[in-house]
Amino acid sequence: MAVELYDYQIAAVKKMKNGCILCGGVGSGKSRTALAYYYLQNGGNPDCLMGVEDYVAMDDPPKDLYIITTARKRDTMEWEGDLSPFLLSVHEDVNLYSNQIVVDSWNNIKKYEDVKDAFFIFDEQRVVGSGAWVKAFLKIAKLNEWILLSATPGDTWEDYIPVFVANGFYKNRTAFKEEHMVMTWVNGKYPKVDRYLGVGRLIRLRNRILVEMDFKRETVSHHEDVYVKYDVAKYKDASKLRWNPYKNEPIMNASELCYVWRRIVNSDDSRQVALMELFEKHPKMIVFYNFDYELDILKN
Repeated sequence: MAVELYDYQIAAVKKMKNGCILCGGVGSGKSRTALAYYYLQNGGNPDCLMGVEDYVAMDDPPKDLYIITTARKRDTMEWEGDLSPFLLSVHEDVNLYSNQIVVDSWNNIKKYEDVKDAFFIFDEQRVVGSGAWVKAFLKIAKLNEWILLSATPGDTWEDYIPVFVANGFYKNRTAFKEEHMVMTWVNGKYPKVDRYLGVGRLIRLRNRILVEMDFKRETVSHHEDVYVKYDVAKYKDASKLRWNPYKNEPIMNASELCYVWRRIVNSDDSRQVALMELFEKHPKMIVFYNFDYELDILKN
Protein backbone atom coordinates (compact mmCIF):
# COMPACT_ATOMS: atom_id res chain seq x y z
CA MET A 1 0.00 0.00 0.00
CA ALA A 2 1.43 3.40 -1.02
CA VAL A 3 1.75 6.38 1.31
CA GLU A 4 0.19 8.83 -1.12
CA LEU A 5 0.67 12.55 -0.51
CA TYR A 6 -1.12 15.53 -2.02
CA ASP A 7 0.68 17.54 -4.69
CA TYR A 8 1.37 20.47 -2.36
CA GLN A 9 2.84 18.08 0.23
CA ILE A 10 5.16 16.50 -2.35
CA ALA A 11 6.25 19.97 -3.48
CA ALA A 12 7.06 20.84 0.15
CA VAL A 13 9.08 17.63 0.65
CA LYS A 14 11.21 18.49 -2.39
CA LYS A 15 12.08 21.89 -0.87
CA MET A 16 12.81 20.62 2.63
CA LYS A 17 16.32 20.28 4.05
CA ASN A 18 17.99 19.86 7.41
CA GLY A 19 17.17 22.78 9.71
CA CYS A 20 14.14 24.02 7.79
CA ILE A 21 10.80 25.20 9.14
CA LEU A 22 7.80 23.50 7.52
CA CYS A 23 5.03 26.09 7.64
CA GLY A 24 1.40 25.09 7.08
CA GLY A 25 -1.99 25.80 8.57
CA VAL A 26 -4.24 23.47 10.56
CA GLY A 27 -5.25 20.49 8.44
CA SER A 28 -2.44 20.88 5.91
CA GLY A 29 -0.79 17.61 6.94
CA LYS A 30 2.52 18.89 8.31
CA SER A 31 3.06 15.72 10.33
CA ARG A 32 2.71 13.37 7.38
CA THR A 33 4.84 15.64 5.19
CA ALA A 34 7.58 15.68 7.83
CA LEU A 35 7.52 11.88 8.09
CA ALA A 36 7.67 11.63 4.30
CA TYR A 37 10.86 13.73 4.37
CA TYR A 38 12.29 11.45 7.08
CA TYR A 39 11.32 8.44 4.94
CA LEU A 40 13.21 9.76 1.92
CA GLN A 41 16.25 10.77 3.98
CA ASN A 42 16.57 7.18 5.14
CA GLY A 43 16.43 5.42 1.79
CA GLY A 44 12.71 5.50 1.02
CA ASN A 45 11.37 5.39 -2.52
CA PRO A 46 9.87 8.69 -3.86
CA ASP A 47 7.43 6.75 -6.07
CA CYS A 48 5.79 5.38 -2.93
CA LEU A 49 4.77 8.92 -1.93
CA MET A 50 3.15 9.56 -5.29
CA GLY A 51 0.99 6.46 -5.31
CA VAL A 52 2.98 4.86 -8.13
CA GLU A 53 4.32 1.94 -6.07
CA ASP A 54 3.31 0.12 -2.92
CA TYR A 55 5.23 0.82 0.28
CA VAL A 56 8.96 0.32 -0.17
CA ALA A 57 10.93 -0.22 3.02
CA MET A 58 13.68 2.17 4.13
CA ASP A 59 17.24 1.09 4.77
CA ASP A 60 17.26 -0.85 8.03
CA PRO A 61 17.89 0.51 10.52
CA PRO A 62 16.89 4.09 9.69
CA LYS A 63 17.99 6.82 12.07
CA ASP A 64 16.32 6.92 15.47
CA LEU A 65 13.34 9.27 15.34
CA TYR A 66 12.47 11.69 18.13
CA ILE A 67 9.28 13.75 17.89
CA ILE A 68 9.00 16.64 20.34
CA THR A 69 5.41 17.86 20.41
CA THR A 70 2.76 19.24 22.77
CA ALA A 71 1.72 17.23 25.82
CA ARG A 72 -1.78 16.98 24.38
CA LYS A 73 -0.62 15.49 21.08
CA ARG A 74 1.59 13.04 22.94
CA ASP A 75 -1.21 11.93 25.26
CA THR A 76 -3.83 11.63 22.51
CA MET A 77 -1.31 9.65 20.39
CA GLU A 78 -1.99 11.70 17.26
CA TRP A 79 1.52 11.05 15.99
CA GLU A 80 1.08 7.28 16.20
CA GLY A 81 -1.68 7.54 13.61
CA ASP A 82 0.65 9.47 11.29
CA LEU A 83 3.49 6.99 11.85
CA SER A 84 1.47 3.89 10.97
CA PRO A 85 1.32 4.36 7.13
CA PHE A 86 5.13 4.33 7.16
CA LEU A 87 5.08 1.09 9.24
CA LEU A 88 6.68 2.96 12.12
CA SER A 89 5.63 2.80 15.75
CA VAL A 90 6.80 3.79 19.21
CA HIS A 91 6.18 0.15 20.19
CA GLU A 92 9.09 -2.13 19.27
CA ASP A 93 6.89 -5.17 18.64
CA VAL A 94 4.88 -3.24 16.01
CA ASN A 95 7.64 -1.16 14.44
CA LEU A 96 8.88 -2.70 11.16
CA TYR A 97 12.40 -1.44 11.80
CA SER A 98 14.95 -1.86 14.58
CA ASN A 99 15.34 1.88 15.20
CA GLN A 100 14.06 3.73 18.26
CA ILE A 101 11.04 6.03 17.96
CA VAL A 102 10.14 8.42 20.78
CA VAL A 103 7.21 10.86 21.00
CA ASP A 104 7.50 13.24 23.94
CA SER A 105 6.48 16.73 25.01
CA TRP A 106 8.44 19.97 25.01
CA ASN A 107 8.46 19.85 28.81
CA ASN A 108 10.86 16.89 28.61
CA ILE A 109 13.14 18.15 25.86
CA LYS A 110 16.15 18.33 28.21
CA LYS A 111 16.09 14.52 28.48
CA TYR A 112 17.35 14.31 24.89
CA GLU A 113 20.21 16.82 25.00
CA ASP A 114 22.84 14.09 24.70
CA VAL A 115 21.24 12.17 21.83
CA LYS A 116 23.51 11.91 18.77
CA ASP A 117 23.09 11.00 15.09
CA ALA A 118 19.29 10.85 15.22
CA PHE A 119 16.47 12.66 13.45
CA PHE A 120 14.34 15.16 15.40
CA ILE A 121 10.95 16.58 14.43
CA PHE A 122 10.05 19.59 16.57
CA ASP A 123 6.29 19.99 16.34
CA GLU A 124 4.34 23.16 17.24
CA GLN A 125 7.43 25.36 17.33
CA ARG A 126 8.35 26.46 20.87
CA VAL A 127 11.92 27.65 20.36
CA VAL A 128 11.41 31.35 21.11
CA GLY A 129 13.46 33.43 23.53
CA SER A 130 16.46 32.16 25.47
CA GLY A 131 15.05 29.78 28.08
CA ALA A 132 15.77 26.15 28.95
CA TRP A 133 13.88 24.78 25.94
CA VAL A 134 15.93 26.90 23.52
CA LYS A 135 19.22 25.86 25.14
CA ALA A 136 18.27 22.19 24.90
CA PHE A 137 17.13 22.68 21.29
CA LEU A 138 20.48 24.23 20.30
CA LYS A 139 22.42 21.33 21.87
CA ILE A 140 20.27 18.80 20.01
CA ALA A 141 20.57 20.69 16.69
CA LYS A 142 24.38 20.47 16.78
CA LEU A 143 24.44 16.69 16.96
CA ASN A 144 21.40 15.59 14.93
CA GLU A 145 19.31 16.16 11.83
CA TRP A 146 16.20 18.18 12.58
CA ILE A 147 13.23 20.07 11.18
CA LEU A 148 10.61 22.34 12.74
CA LEU A 149 6.85 22.29 12.12
CA SER A 150 4.84 25.44 12.72
CA ALA A 151 1.74 27.29 11.59
CA THR A 152 3.19 30.56 12.92
CA PRO A 153 7.00 30.41 12.77
CA GLY A 154 7.65 33.94 14.07
CA ASP A 155 6.00 37.29 14.69
CA THR A 156 9.22 39.30 14.92
CA TRP A 157 12.81 38.81 13.76
CA GLU A 158 13.78 38.14 17.36
CA ASP A 159 11.64 34.99 17.29
CA TYR A 160 13.89 33.55 14.56
CA ILE A 161 17.13 33.92 16.54
CA PRO A 162 17.28 30.32 17.92
CA VAL A 163 16.63 28.81 14.47
CA PHE A 164 19.17 31.14 12.81
CA VAL A 165 21.78 30.19 15.42
CA ALA A 166 20.99 26.46 15.05
CA ASN A 167 21.52 26.78 11.29
CA GLY A 168 24.90 28.41 11.83
CA PHE A 169 23.93 31.83 10.46
CA TYR A 170 25.06 33.48 13.71
CA LYS A 171 27.42 32.36 16.46
CA ASN A 172 24.96 33.12 19.23
CA ARG A 173 22.11 35.38 20.32
CA THR A 174 24.50 38.20 21.21
CA ALA A 175 26.01 38.23 17.72
CA PHE A 176 22.54 38.58 16.20
CA LYS A 177 21.63 41.45 18.51
CA GLU A 178 24.85 43.33 17.82
CA GLU A 179 24.36 43.10 14.06
CA HIS A 180 20.62 43.67 13.71
CA MET A 181 18.92 45.13 16.79
CA VAL A 182 18.81 48.75 17.95
CA MET A 183 17.46 48.96 21.50
CA THR A 184 15.80 51.74 23.47
CA TRP A 185 14.93 51.86 27.17
CA VAL A 186 11.43 52.42 28.50
CA ASN A 187 11.48 54.62 31.62
CA GLY A 188 15.21 54.01 31.76
CA LYS A 189 14.63 50.43 33.00
CA TYR A 190 13.13 48.13 30.36
CA PRO A 191 14.83 47.35 27.04
CA LYS A 192 12.71 47.54 23.89
CA VAL A 193 13.54 46.94 20.23
CA ASP A 194 13.50 50.27 18.43
CA ARG A 195 14.29 48.94 14.96
CA TYR A 196 16.12 46.21 13.05
CA LEU A 197 19.15 46.71 10.82
CA GLY A 198 20.05 44.61 7.78
CA VAL A 199 16.49 43.48 7.21
CA GLY A 200 17.33 42.46 3.64
CA ARG A 201 19.74 39.82 4.90
CA LEU A 202 17.21 38.62 7.48
CA ILE A 203 14.60 38.13 4.75
CA ARG A 204 17.07 36.11 2.67
CA LEU A 205 17.98 33.90 5.64
CA ARG A 206 14.34 33.33 6.51
CA ASN A 207 13.56 32.38 2.92
CA ARG A 208 16.40 29.82 3.02
CA ILE A 209 14.85 27.88 5.89
CA LEU A 210 11.11 28.53 5.54
CA VAL A 211 9.17 25.97 3.48
CA GLU A 212 5.61 27.15 2.87
CA MET A 213 2.90 24.58 2.17
CA ASP A 214 0.58 25.80 -0.56
CA PHE A 215 -2.50 24.46 1.16
CA LYS A 216 -5.90 25.80 0.12
CA ARG A 217 -8.91 24.59 2.07
CA GLU A 218 -11.78 23.55 -0.20
CA THR A 219 -14.48 23.79 2.45
CA VAL A 220 -16.54 26.99 2.45
CA SER A 221 -17.85 28.40 5.73
CA HIS A 222 -21.53 29.35 5.82
CA HIS A 223 -22.73 31.89 8.38
CA GLU A 224 -26.34 32.56 9.24
CA ASP A 225 -27.36 35.05 11.94
CA VAL A 226 -30.29 34.21 14.22
CA TYR A 227 -31.64 37.28 16.05
CA VAL A 228 -33.04 36.93 19.57
CA LYS A 229 -34.41 39.32 22.18
CA TYR A 230 -33.22 40.28 25.67
CA ASP A 231 -34.72 41.95 28.78
CA VAL A 232 -34.27 45.64 27.94
CA ALA A 233 -35.64 46.88 31.29
CA LYS A 234 -33.28 44.65 33.27
CA TYR A 235 -30.38 45.76 31.09
CA LYS A 236 -31.15 49.48 31.70
CA ASP A 237 -31.59 48.94 35.44
CA ALA A 238 -28.09 47.47 35.65
CA SER A 239 -26.79 50.53 33.81
CA LYS A 240 -28.55 53.08 36.02
CA LEU A 241 -28.45 51.43 39.43
CA ARG A 242 -25.06 49.68 39.06
CA TRP A 243 -26.57 46.71 40.89
CA ASN A 244 -25.62 43.08 40.22
CA PRO A 245 -28.89 41.09 40.30
CA TYR A 246 -27.06 37.75 40.30
CA LYS A 247 -24.98 38.50 43.40
CA ASN A 248 -27.45 40.95 44.93
CA GLU A 249 -24.72 43.48 45.59
CA PRO A 250 -23.32 46.70 44.04
CA ILE A 251 -21.31 46.47 40.85
CA MET A 252 -17.70 47.29 41.75
CA ASN A 253 -16.13 48.25 38.38
CA ALA A 254 -16.62 48.57 34.63
CA SER A 255 -15.60 45.00 33.85
CA GLU A 256 -18.23 43.62 36.23
CA LEU A 257 -20.86 45.86 34.63
CA CYS A 258 -19.96 44.46 31.19
CA TYR A 259 -20.19 40.94 32.60
CA VAL A 260 -23.68 41.61 33.99
CA TRP A 261 -24.85 43.13 30.69
CA ARG A 262 -23.56 40.10 28.82
CA ARG A 263 -25.23 37.66 31.19
CA ILE A 264 -28.57 39.44 30.90
CA VAL A 265 -28.38 39.11 27.12
CA ASN A 266 -26.98 35.56 27.00
CA SER A 267 -29.39 33.99 29.47
CA ASP A 268 -32.63 35.35 27.98
CA ASP A 269 -35.36 32.78 27.37
CA SER A 270 -35.67 33.78 23.69
CA ARG A 271 -32.12 32.52 23.10
CA GLN A 272 -33.03 29.12 24.54
CA VAL A 273 -36.16 28.92 22.38
CA ALA A 274 -34.16 29.77 19.26
CA LEU A 275 -31.63 27.05 20.09
CA MET A 276 -34.36 24.44 20.51
CA GLU A 277 -35.90 25.43 17.17
CA LEU A 278 -32.54 24.96 15.49
CA PHE A 279 -32.15 21.62 17.21
CA GLU A 280 -35.44 20.43 15.72
CA LYS A 281 -34.04 21.12 12.24
CA HIS A 282 -30.53 19.82 12.99
CA PRO A 283 -30.56 16.87 15.44
CA LYS A 284 -26.74 16.85 15.53
CA MET A 285 -25.29 20.11 16.82
CA ILE A 286 -22.10 21.46 18.34
CA VAL A 287 -22.77 24.42 20.63
CA PHE A 288 -19.93 26.61 21.88
CA TYR A 289 -20.27 28.55 25.11
CA ASN A 290 -18.10 30.90 27.20
CA PHE A 291 -19.48 30.87 30.75
CA ASP A 292 -20.57 28.25 33.27
CA TYR A 293 -24.08 29.71 33.48
CA GLU A 294 -24.44 29.11 29.75
CA LEU A 295 -23.44 25.47 30.26
CA ASP A 296 -26.09 25.14 32.96
CA ILE A 297 -28.69 26.53 30.56
CA LEU A 298 -27.64 24.04 27.87
CA LYS A 299 -27.81 21.12 30.32
CA ASN A 300 -31.30 22.11 31.43
